[in-house]
Amino acid sequence: MAGIFQDRSFIDFNKELFFAEVGATLGTPLFAFLVSRFSHNVSTISASAVLGGIFGSAVLWIVTRVYDKNKTRRYSVKNFANDVLYFTPVAFLVSVLFYYPTIFFLSRHFIRLDHRVFTSVVFSQLIAFCLFVTFMNIYRYLLYTKTGKEL
Repeated sequence: MAGIFQDRSFIDFNKELFFAEVGATLGTPLFAFLVSRFSHNVSTISASAVLGGIFGSAVLWIVTRVYDKNKTRRYSVKNFANDVLYFTPVAFLVSVLFYYPTIFFLSRHFIRLDHRVFTSVVFSQLIAFCLFVTFMNIYRYLLYTKTGKEL
């Protein structure tokens, strides 16, 4: 049980989440900033932040996951598909229920307070990422203890 928190797969798993967040960090404020040039609607700007985060995180998670699996010589289409099967539905659910609503509502709140789009979105995203990593590591632990499957 303690092994999943001490081995290389734990580090790789969290590194992949971190790089996915880097992609989201780039995409979230970029999309929000670009949309804010065409719309002053706070809800539209906040929704674009969510879309930017989805796009950026998906791209960098896939790239990092494939890189890590190739590096350890454990990459195959079957293994990747299996990882996606276990990871994606839960990551999507956690994202829809916690991550993106946190970004949306907090960024909207902070934008209304001081009108600084970039800092409002980045701060909201940092809080959301902390929640996401916590939930995904709890899921990884439960998956391992119930099935022996490691992500």
